[in-house]
Amino acid sequence: MPGQRLAHRADMTIRFRPARLPDDAALLIDLNAEYLEFVFSGVAARFGVTLADIFPGGDIRAYLPAVLPKTLGAGPPESIFYILEQQGAAIGMGGLRRVRDGICEMKRVYIRDAAKGQGLGRALAERLIADARGFGYRTMFLDTAPTLTTAIALYERLGFARIPHYPEVEVPAIMHPNWVFMAKDL
Repeated sequence: MPGQRLAHRADMTIRFRPARLPDDAALLIDLNAEYLEFVFSGVAARFGVTLADIFPGGDIRAYLPAVLPKTLGAGPPESIFYILEQQGAAIGMGGLRRVRDGICEMKRVYIRDAAKGQGLGRALAERLIADARGFGYRTMFLDTAPTLTTAIALYERLGFARIPHYPEVEVPAIMHPNWVFMAKDL
């Protein structure tokens, strides 16, 4: 699995590289901070919450080191978290982790702006769905911001349907009424 080629996009090979802690900690903090700042800037504008309402002191980077091990999980066959690379540069990330017996959760699917428009979000989601099946999961959950309409549409095309929030979700309870929770039978 490590370094496996995803596809050729614009004559450049895209690779999934399984993330490892502590080796990838600084890169994962950067990618996750970009992702969370992007997500919560739209949420803050729409719902009037601040980063301090969601992250202690409003400091995303202080929050991340403690949650990265949970986000990445224990590794196969329980979880996997990829860094997408193009010409050796990190252009995205995403993974899946165990929620409970038979159920996993898609986590942090994010493609940097410079790499958008190549179908990488879909390719990553499809890869994670395939990995989940390969790990023996029967259901995949995910959560996403209501402002991420393109992502929601993609998940719906991939067969996800909206559900109520699930107990293991990372999203703070203050956001549950305004958040999107989805599931797919595998």
